[in-house]
Amino acid sequence: MYCQNRISYRVQEGDSLYKLAKQFHTTVTELILLNSGVNPYNLQTGMRLTICPGEGYVDENESKPSEGNTNKPTKTPVGGIVIIPGTTTQPENNMGVDLRQRMRMAWLNHITLVKFYLISFFENLSSQNAWKDAVYKNAEEILAIFAQYYPASAMQRFRKLFMEHLRLTDEVAAGLKADPAFSGAAMENWYINAEEIASFLSRQTPAYNETELRKMFYDHLDMERQQMEAYLDGDYETDIEIYLRSQQNMIELADFLTSGLLAR
Repeated sequence: MYCQNRISYRVQEGDSLYKLAKQFHTTVTELILLNSGVNPYNLQTGMRLTICPGEGYVDENESKPSEGNTNKPTKTPVGGIVIIPGTTTQPENNMGVDLRQRMRMAWLNHITLVKFYLISFFENLSSQNAWKDAVYKNAEEILAIFAQYYPASAMQRFRKLFMEHLRLTDEVAAGLKADPAFSGAAMENWYINAEEIASFLSRQTPAYNETELRKMFYDHLDMERQQMEAYLDGDYETDIEIYLRSQQNMIELADFLTSGLLAR
């Protein structure tokens, strides 16, 4: 991700991603994207995080340029912040960087919104319809990215496959909620649908390796199913651990999809 003012921040006692997002005028999702190997629920004092401050952020600890050397201001590491030199290389293609970022955000939002929806569904919360609407809105955002590259006829097919994925996710969740050992037709069709999506995308974008893409979608479904099973079993630590791993899976999937579209 391109960033002009990338910062290396040393985690202080009491820090959280939410707190740091507010401090540096950014978002928790942006912090997760820049620090994909970090467990956001277990920040350790002294660990390093990479942060890209948002618009309006002012580093109050930044020292002023000394006289006679106004072209090279000194950055002093106060309060855990150090400006990383040599990390502002201009990307070769700003459009490609923008696409990669949009794709990552869309797929990370997908697994997050689905997770909140499934929790509200399992707990019979009044918010479940609102979360479900958000899931479908996010699906349209993902489809809109591909609509810039695929013809309308192909997008009709893609939309049908994606909406079928969401419908089958509902059926699988309902099955697991009723019976933790659920392995009905919906589960099998869920994976078949993933195969169909991988096949469709590889036909539309020759740069996609269908076998590799299918494995990524299978991994996504495996982790989503494992999270549901762990949550319903009351094993919340495992649920969270798998969710965090699924973030990396989504980043890899998003980057794979982006690279294929850019190669068209």
